[in-house]
Amino acid sequence: MCGIGGRVDFDRGINPRGMAAMVAALGRRGPDSTGTWVQGPCGLAHTRLSIIDVAGSPQPMLAPDRGVAFVYNGETYNYKALRQELEQLGERFATNGDTEVIMRWLARGGPAALPKFDAMFAFGLWDERSQKLLLGRDALGEKPLFYATPTPGSIVFGSEIKAILAHPDVDQNLNMDAFRQALRFRAVYGADTLHRGVRQLEPGTYLEFDRQGLRIGRFFDLVEETGKARAAQRGKSVETLVREGRDLFLESVEQRLIADVPVGAFLSGGLDSSLIVAAMRKIRAPSEQIRTYSVGFADDPHSELHFASLMAEAIGSQHRAINVGPEAYMKRFAELSACRDGPVSQPADIAIAEMSGIAKHDVKVVLSGEGADEVFAGYPKYSFARAPGALRGLARILGSGNLAGLAGLAGLDRRRALVAARALAEPREVDRLVQWFSYLDRADLHRILPGLDWSSANWEQAIASQSNALARIDDPDGLLRMQMLDCLTWLPGNMLERGDRMTMAEGLEVRPPFLDKELAAFGLALPASLKVRGATGKWIVRQWARELVPDDIISRKKWGFRTPLKEWFRGPMKDFLIDHVSAKHGLCQEYADAAEVRKLVDDHVSGKVDAGETLWTILSAEVWYQNVYRPRQDEARADAA
Repeated sequence: MCGIGGRVDFDRGINPRGMAAMVAALGRRGPDSTGTWVQGPCGLAHTRLSIIDVAGSPQPMLAPDRGVAFVYNGETYNYKALRQELEQLGERFATNGDTEVIMRWLARGGPAALPKFDAMFAFGLWDERSQKLLLGRDALGEKPLFYATPTPGSIVFGSEIKAILAHPDVDQNLNMDAFRQALRFRAVYGADTLHRGVRQLEPGTYLEFDRQGLRIGRFFDLVEETGKARAAQRGKSVETLVREGRDLFLESVEQRLIADVPVGAFLSGGLDSSLIVAAMRKIRAPSEQIRTYSVGFADDPHSELHFASLMAEAIGSQHRAINVGPEAYMKRFAELSACRDGPVSQPADIAIAEMSGIAKHDVKVVLSGEGADEVFAGYPKYSFARAPGALRGLARILGSGNLAGLAGLAGLDRRRALVAARALAEPREVDRLVQWFSYLDRADLHRILPGLDWSSANWEQAIASQSNALARIDDPDGLLRMQMLDCLTWLPGNMLERGDRMTMAEGLEVRPPFLDKELAAFGLALPASLKVRGATGKWIVRQWARELVPDDIISRKKWGFRTPLKEWFRGPMKDFLIDHVSAKHGLCQEYADAAEVRKLVDDHVSGKVDAGETLWTILSAEVWYQNVYRPRQDEARADAA
């Protein structure tokens, strides 16, 4: 795991100071070493967190015999086999790591080599002979890569947006369409970012830039690969599919243990992380120590730390658990907004950063369970994927609030019921699918933030990337369409982005075994009956866990990692919340109806409503706007003056 950056400018060349600015912007991603390289129209920058070939493989890496320079962020799990292929073709190596292997494959084959890599990656390859830059991002979007084209003859790229904004000619102004999307869904999907001049390279794609301009191509299509996997599964028995899936999962875990430094795991006490650590124990020698890490909240009646301890005891891991309180949230909110270059989208993000800060003292790499819910249908919402029209009609007739109230009387989770009711009430498929990830409906946003112009055109534009992704999915199965849309948007735009930024904020690499590209296509392709049965998801994953994980963990109801926002916003974080939403020159002062915001806060504090999730959405946007966006704008104006 590293930070990469670079610039190509065919008209003005490269100022070495610009490379130094990129290194400074990416410093937290690579605490072990840094490097820059400038030649002609190209400059490259790198910050390193050394995982493989620790003493070797410095970057930017050069291959004079091939005329290329290279920066790379990620891990290639099949690099040894790829190296052997190249050696048989006559290539000679100066290092022992995966970076040189990838560089030489790309130098030989260009984008055509990308499907060979079993990896998470983002890279930049400059070919001096052809005067061409090649950028690439891994299949599912585990590693980030951003770029901008300040002038027709130039491009700048980097692992994080802040590295792009170090270029004085990049348009830093707020992208209002993306900002509206962030407030609706706590994430920005597709190629857009919160800054008008900055784009994101989408998962499974590559970019070429030369004097003729910019071209983007696709080397991996999850929809297409899932179709191939479904064809391969046709006619196989349930037992065969369970066995094949288990073998793919165990192989993925084993590959992600490849490192020249200690590897641990995040252990929530849920099914996914418990299965991962159990697989680690099965794969590793009995004498090898396994380190696991958990985080929870003090005085939380729904804490899962007990289950994490149960699993840690079952495998004999060296386990560390921490409790995080509101003080840590208030202390680190602005800092982690800057790390994320946007609002801290999920309340759990700050707790994950705190846990990463503990883990980094023991290990440099952790395995985690991201992707299991999307690939194998673990979220409760997937039970509604095939909801009959009558149920959707009932949601529209009763209204979301009334339906949620009935759910509460029945002893169900009212918050989840409200989200479900809002989603089911939507007549259009795309609106139903995207509403599951929104805690604010159109009426809420228009009432609370009228200055952002929630016109019909802007409302549609805020879901344009999801609509485009849904149009790529040609399978009629409702469950698969819901899963696939999540894998194309929510997963890379929120969950993986969160995992990358919150761990890299502490100089830690995270590897999610459930996102091996072959395993992901296999899981999505499975018949619905092997994913969801009744109200229980991840059926096949539970079968893999039978021989490895205690029954108490396998059979327990999915709860998720919930931050006690209701209590915090009524107590220790109340003043923090009020101070931010009332601040001069803030987001709310500029775009909100102050009376509506204050009413929302007062109603929550008094106990009239539980608006914790809604208030988090507003607060996280406000913290970013006041502490990151506005100061950067002020600095840019000062530099231009």
